[in-house]
Amino acid sequence: MSFRLLLILLITVLFSAACTSSRWVVTDEHVIDTSIEPEVVNEESVLLLEQEPVIDNPVISFSVYQIQEKEYQQRVQMERTVQRYRPRWLFLLLGLGGATFSVLAANTDVVIPNTTSEQRLALNLTALVLTGLAFSNMEPTGDPIYTGESEMMRRSGTEIINDTLRTDHAEFDMSVDLEVAFNDEVLFSQSDLPTSNGRLDINLLNVTNGLESEMIDVESIVYLTLMYGDNKSVYEVPVTSFLAPYLTVTSPVAVIRNSPSIEEMNVITEVGTGSSLELIDDDLDEWYRVRFGGSEVFISRSDGEIEWLAEATAADHDVFEFVEVPFGEIDVENSVPILKSRNPDDRAIVLTNGFLEDAEPRQYLDRDHQLFKFYMRYALQMHEDQIHFIEMDSTDEWQRELQNIAPADTSGSLFVYLSGFAVVEDQINLRLVGVDEPGTNELPLLTTFVFNEFERINPNALFLMADLDFIEHPDYRTESISRSAQAQSLQFVANSLLRRNPNSVVVFSNRPGQKSSLYAGRGTVNMRHHIFNYYWAEAIQRRNRTMADIIRHLENNVDYTSRRFHDRPQEIQAFGNFTLSITE
Repeated sequence: MSFRLLLILLITVLFSAACTSSRWVVTDEHVIDTSIEPEVVNEESVLLLEQEPVIDNPVISFSVYQIQEKEYQQRVQMERTVQRYRPRWLFLLLGLGGATFSVLAANTDVVIPNTTSEQRLALNLTALVLTGLAFSNMEPTGDPIYTGESEMMRRSGTEIINDTLRTDHAEFDMSVDLEVAFNDEVLFSQSDLPTSNGRLDINLLNVTNGLESEMIDVESIVYLTLMYGDNKSVYEVPVTSFLAPYLTVTSPVAVIRNSPSIEEMNVITEVGTGSSLELIDDDLDEWYRVRFGGSEVFISRSDGEIEWLAEATAADHDVFEFVEVPFGEIDVENSVPILKSRNPDDRAIVLTNGFLEDAEPRQYLDRDHQLFKFYMRYALQMHEDQIHFIEMDSTDEWQRELQNIAPADTSGSLFVYLSGFAVVEDQINLRLVGVDEPGTNELPLLTTFVFNEFERINPNALFLMADLDFIEHPDYRTESISRSAQAQSLQFVANSLLRRNPNSVVVFSNRPGQKSSLYAGRGTVNMRHHIFNYYWAEAIQRRNRTMADIIRHLENNVDYTSRRFHDRPQEIQAFGNFTLSITE
């Protein structure tokens, strides 16, 4: 009996060790019940950003969306799991020990002799209860296994969810008030701007016309305010998202170089006014780094200004590139008439300070010099040894070259082309910039050393063409000198020359305060000379011999052409004996 009971208890313990059970557990107390149709509690139409602008498409797009507030019922979600258990061994041994003692006491005389039937029943029930307690108090082993079976139980609440739906239907179109602002200034505004088929497209180029390039940098932001119904939305649009910096050429002719330095060998090409080049870098002191033909090149800061343009707008500007034209292919560089026979006492001098190291060279100045020498050589039949080129600088070499020109007898003429930079010292004096006065550290007066050498050459007639840029100089301030007073300095220079030689004519290409401009304009118009030199050569090409006729031709064309191409005046100033002929 005892062994049988113990065997039964052992089998029961081993069976209980592998016991498993299933139960339902709560996985979420607020699960939306999708089986029940939600209730729409609110509905409205809104504009949401659909497409941001880019450089090649400066359009920002908004779409109409329907936003619905839907109320969903929530329920408690439960899922069935399977769990393995094992006995709590100490509790099991105590329970089974107490149950064994009760069984022995109830069914044998070992513990209690002569038990009554009521006692046996009570002890057997006690053994049964202790056995049940021993096996019911188990501990779980391992993680529960979720079976995937779930059920919605009781209702636990409600939840409001916004549902956004895009619409392309005309019945959802709306009217929008648009305002575009930059730096607290309204650039554009329009009321009742309609949407079309659920969409609103805004071309930012059309609504930012008042945006000036000088106001923009890489951190600039345009603010778009959309107002419709009771809604108001503000969008920040970086200017760099729809505009890019370009360098717009403002000079008649700008030189593109492959390095940021002025050298003859680094010239790539020349471009004209209005050309637009993609800006890469503007941190260099005197240069812009731009893109041209897929390469990174350089252009002088004085030749252009930065503009913020869309890609399509920049393409409209295009690049006006001037092809290389050898000397002789411009109309005034060929078909030169022979106006006189050779006179060995004639002299011609090109005198210039236009190639100073610390100054940007004047465009086509060397070609102007070549044009002057060409006309001296062929129209007036001078030999090469009668034509002199003297480049003035801070050394004494140019002075010696001028002094070495042999004097002529009274039958010869002296033709001088003076070019470069000058400064008005006061109301009567002109000084040549970048050139030292002989024996001093000052800029030389045009009326001293240079005119004295002209007098030494002793010509019968002297023709001086002065094509000078009048600039500001830190040592010779001219702010307090009026324009009319500055112009008097030209008269003083002419008078100084006429006192030395009454048979003289002096022609200045422009007044102080004006600029000697290039004969070049927008597009492909480029005669590769300054306007003054071009029409001086054209006058001779048309067989004008007297200075009166040449000056008249210059007066009729120089100022007009400068205003037409550059919108600025250029009035020549002529002094002296206009009856002189260049052929005598």
